[in-house]
Amino acid sequence: MNLWWNERTNQPVKPVILFLGDSITASGHYIRYTEAWLRQHRPTMDMKLVPCGVPSETVSGLSEAAHPFPRPCIHNRLQNALETASPGIVAACYGMNDGIYHPYSEDRLAAYQEGTYRLVERSREVGAKVVLMTPPPFDPISMNAELLPENAPDFSYLTPFLEYDRVLEQYSAWLLSAGDVADQIIDFRSSLLAHTKEQRALDPAYSAGDGIHPNRAGHWVMARTLLKELFGAEPGVIPEVDAISRSLAEETD
Repeated sequence: MNLWWNERTNQPVKPVILFLGDSITASGHYIRYTEAWLRQHRPTMDMKLVPCGVPSETVSGLSEAAHPFPRPCIHNRLQNALETASPGIVAACYGMNDGIYHPYSEDRLAAYQEGTYRLVERSREVGAKVVLMTPPPFDPISMNAELLPENAPDFSYLTPFLEYDRVLEQYSAWLLSAGDVADQIIDFRSSLLAHTKEQRALDPAYSAGDGIHPNRAGHWVMARTLLKELFGAEPGVIPEVDAISRSLAEETD
């Protein structure tokens, strides 16, 4: 299947990518890196990237009891986001919050799966192709928080399950093995794990972020993965986002 061709309309896919996700997407770094690289290296490409992440959000509708407010769910805003952006492609990255920092549960995985299928279905109803990204890994070494054993009475993003990454591993494995759940699956998890392993071989104390959110180097790894999988690119150094934006602004003055 060609991601860039809409079989329903028999036309090229509209060059607008709507990015949905939690705080990792809301920070927008991997999206800005992707956009900056495209502007620098493929300036004639007519491609609009629309960042639309929301902190704390899930696709499952779940929320841990200790969260200061019920976690927002993408399905409460999805229709408006689709109507506003009118995307050709919806790119969604969920999972980090969907296990609500607890040990593995079949019910929570089922809620994640159901929410993912629903997101894909609603996106396709407006004619968009769908790309799903595996959730980044949870990194306990980078986490400055109390990490709890499996038999603890409760868990949250402030006091997560020590081996929460095992949960995200299963969520990622489901996405990667789910067949035609989406038009394309992009594996952020493996790229980020390989990067962290490389860095810790050089510096065992390397921090990959805060345990939940990748650092800027991690976001560049995510951008590189996107560029390779969506655009067939092999980018090298991190683009200077601000410098490229200033240059483009000067060209239009």
